[in-house]
Formats: sequence, structure tokens, C-alpha cells
Amino acid sequence: MDFDDQPLTRNSPVPSPPSPSEGRPGVRNIVAIVVAVAAIGALGFWWMNRARPDQVVPASTVATDGGVTSARPQQEPMELPTLDGSDGLLRDAVAALSAHPLLARLLATDALVRSAVLAVEQVAEGRTPAVPLRVLRPSTRLAITGTDSGPIDTRTYARWDGPTSALVSINPVDAAQLYVNVKPLFDAAYEELGHPGGSFDEAIGRAIAVLMATPEPKTSPTLLRRPSYFEHADPTLRSLRPVQKQLLLTGPDNHHRLLTWLEQLATALDIKIN
Repeated sequence: MDFDDQPLTRNSPVPSPPSPSEGRPGVRNIVAIVVAVAAIGALGFWWMNRARPDQVVPASTVATDGGVTSARPQQEPMELPTLDGSDGLLRDAVAALSAHPLLARLLATDALVRSAVLAVEQVAEGRTPAVPLRVLRPSTRLAITGTDSGPIDTRTYARWDGPTSALVSINPVDAAQLYVNVKPLFDAAYEELGHPGGSFDEAIGRAIAVLMATPEPKTSPTLLRRPSYFEHADPTLRSLRPVQKQLLLTGPDNHHRLLTWLEQLATALDIKIN
């Protein structure tokens, strides 16, 4: 197996080597979040631009704990397609959002809402999402500065610059407005996963909480080269959840940019992160 972003754990079974045409599970953590929120942001941008110029969205008057008025946007009237027929709307929306090629590639697959919901749910559980995102596989591989062990080669962090930039280019406030508008679609997909009557807000909050709990090492983590994967030398990092280990592989700069954006999204949606 080629050395690449692996679960970095000795306790989990090592996955079977993928064929050249298959994607690697390791690339599916942070970009999975991108799928969920970038698609939301894209449609939000489209909706904002098709709305009447003089239309002012009233602030929500729903009070949160302590009597503070929520800043969460109100749902605007919008005729939604069925869950099965929602891909076209999302694909059209991304063209209005950005010319970033990665956004178009992210939305070129099928069952976008269901895939995004599944990915976020798996992140919320601390798992690396097993969703079909092989188009996002980095063209270069994870590397360390030593032979059998050594710090992560910081040059490999650049592999995640594209997905990170694609996400943070979206205004989180616009993403929040769109999410509120199309939330029934995400709630329907979330219910299909075994959450009858549940709100997808729950999964978003849990997923962001898991990612925000990831420590930020002051130096590049040292990895140990195993027969088919890498493992953290630091026992504390080795005990992290799989998706948290993957977040560390994006590098400190991307780590900070991603969490800052997700925190802003949670604030705009008035979702509490515990």
C-alpha cells in the first residue's frame, strides 16, 4: 500500500489496499465537511442574488438561553425539490458562487445532500467519512522527514490548501441563510440515517465540536512508519479519534482556517458547540 493519509492508529484494522481507481478514506475527513457546507454556501449565494434587492431578511426573534435574541436567519419562502431531485439545484448554485474548480468537482457527484449528511454524521461520531470523494485525492502523498520515523514534512500540508481555500471562500453568513432555507432537505436525509424527527443542526454541532477538540501541536507531529500506514509517536495524538488525526494532517494554518470558518458558521446558525 502506498503511504498516504491513513487512520494513524494501531488499534484499528488496516484497510485493504485500494485499487488505482479507488479513492482513499484518508482524504475524506475535512473535504467531507467542505462537501456539506460548500454546497450549502453555494446555494445560499444563488438564493441571495435572486432575491429582491430591497428585500430585508428580518432577524429571528427566537430567544436563546439568557434571553438573548438569536441571530439565526429566518427561513425565506422557497419551493424546494424533492430530496432525490435536489442535485441539479445545488449544481446550478455553485456556478453562481465561484469559478473555483474544486467546488465544481465536489458537486459533480450524485446524491449530494445524502452524501453530505452522511459525511457530517460520521465526523460527528469521530470517524473518517467513507464517502466517494476520490476526485479530491491529493496528487502528492503524505511524507515524513525521516526513513522509519520523523516529523511530518511540512511541505505536504500544502495538499490541503485547495479544499481549505474552497471552503473559507464562502461567506459563513450566506451559508447560514441558505442552510435555513433548504434545511428540510438535510433533515429528511438525516432522518433516513435513523434520526426520526431529528434536526440536522444536531449533527453539525457535534461534528464541529469533535473537530474543535483536536489539539494543535506546537511542532510538526512525529510519525512512525508502519508496513502500510503511519502512526503517531505521541501517545496523546495516537489516542485521538480518526477524524481528529486526519485534521492534524492538514497543517496548522489550514487547521486554524477551517476551525475559524466552522465556528463562524455555528455562530451564524446559533448552534451551540459543547
